[in-house]
Amino acid sequence: MKRIMLVLMALVMLLLPACATESKIAEVTETAKAPRGIASEYPRVDGSTANIPMMAKIRASYLNEALVEAENNTKVTTTDYAWRNLIDGNADLLLVYEPSSETKKIIDESKVKLKVTPIGVDALVFIVNEKNPVKNLTTQNIIDIYTGDITNWSELGGNDQKIEAFQRVLNSGSQTLFLNLVMKGKKPMDAPKDYRTEDMSGLIEALASYNDTGNSIGYSVFYYAKKMYEVPGLSLVSVDGVMPSDETIGAKEYPYLNEYYLVIREDTPEDSETMKLYNYILSDEGKEDIIKAGYIPIS
Repeated sequence: MKRIMLVLMALVMLLLPACATESKIAEVTETAKAPRGIASEYPRVDGSTANIPMMAKIRASYLNEALVEAENNTKVTTTDYAWRNLIDGNADLLLVYEPSSETKKIIDESKVKLKVTPIGVDALVFIVNEKNPVKNLTTQNIIDIYTGDITNWSELGGNDQKIEAFQRVLNSGSQTLFLNLVMKGKKPMDAPKDYRTEDMSGLIEALASYNDTGNSIGYSVFYYAKKMYEVPGLSLVSVDGVMPSDETIGAKEYPYLNEYYLVIREDTPEDSETMKLYNYILSDEGKEDIIKAGYIPIS
């Protein structure tokens, strides 16, 4: 009897790995999702630099493509050019920030009707050297800095140093946000050429180059500055006592909030691949992709 029990136990031990393997295979099979489209028919997606990780995550899920491959296949022309590409027929779908006033005028004059849906929220943030003792600025402080009414950090409780205030070029996404959210009709001073950068990474690199003196300030969008291109030696400042974070942005406590949008042409055919992708992004699965990529979706 004892011998029979030992034989039975040995058989059970032999069968357990096979059962576990079958269970794992079943689990993978159950969770694996068939692609919703094929890469050759994937719509031409364009948008803002700060939305690239979101675009890649959506593409990877939609095509069942490796994320690295999806990242390699995700390119943007940046905010204003993306809007113009859509109305010119050179893009099918946008994940994008607000266009500049100049591009809004071009869109209006084109007579092209667009379907614009807000899907998430980001924020305009201000960046200084981490050794700068000034950790909070009021909205009025920022306006005064950028109109030239405040020119030295000592006026704000900091060191006796000239403020080097960087800006982005006109019609860039973050410059549009800066003018709309902060300046609100007030004209910023003309920044010297060296203090006005073409791209988002250029502004952050320019700020970092002033690390030895610690007297520079500039701005970007939260997702890009904190999650895509964070540079050692720089830090975000709080505005009106509120530090930008996922929590304060999601709770709408931070003052300079901006939405980003999912955009297609209104005449997009209902049975097109573009419309299928549009509907997917607005689905629960699409929202999950947005969250997994680190963004804050619209509630």
